[in-house]
Amino acid sequence: MINLYSDTQTRPVPGMRGAMAAAEVGDEQRGEDPTVNALCERVAVLLGKPAAVFLPSGTMCNAIGFRLHIRPGGDAVHLHPTSHPIVAEGGGPSALSGAVLAPVGGEGGMFTAGALEAALFPVGNRYQPRSRLVSVEQTTNLAGGRMWPLDQLRAVLDVAARYGLRAHLDGARLLNAVVASGVAAAEWARGFDTAWIDFTKGLGAPVGAVLAGSDELIEQA
Repeated sequence: MINLYSDTQTRPVPGMRGAMAAAEVGDEQRGEDPTVNALCERVAVLLGKPAAVFLPSGTMCNAIGFRLHIRPGGDAVHLHPTSHPIVAEGGGPSALSGAVLAPVGGEGGMFTAGALEAALFPVGNRYQPRSRLVSVEQTTNLAGGRMWPLDQLRAVLDVAARYGLRAHLDGARLLNAVVASGVAAAEWARGFDTAWIDFTKGLGAPVGAVLAGSDELIEQA
């Protein structure tokens, strides 16, 4: 029997286990593991970014991604109230990055460009946080796996760019959107400073995720 209740409850088939056992390995900390290097290079190309790094989980991709963008002393992240960093990361963004989580509401786990712009904190107001980062979840997990329309996503990124904000794509289920829309992963990730995909979201897939971004950001990660 195959358990389709959750992607995290399925198990690798014998062929997958065999491939994992036979994989060529090396010193990953020195950048000498050919399998990890090939995986990161493949995901970087897939997402249209210069570089990528393998991480144990998608939660870690969000944690490190946020940390790369958030500065000390009051930077805010704008994201949907049902998104993973708010509901399923144990307060990690605040504990690890000192981020102020500033939810932006909307239907289906998504928000509009207008809602984002209205939620931004005034520039130069020393009594309020500084808007710094916009985080988008594609597809939206707790909102039923809905897919952001590309034009709506582009409008949100336009607001972020206009106000000098960074952008982070939680792409745990990004490849679902690729299949549903026919739009390439790199096109979905275009305009985001950091983006990632999760390997546990495929049935029977192995653990791990890959975070992609610029050479400078991935070196810091």
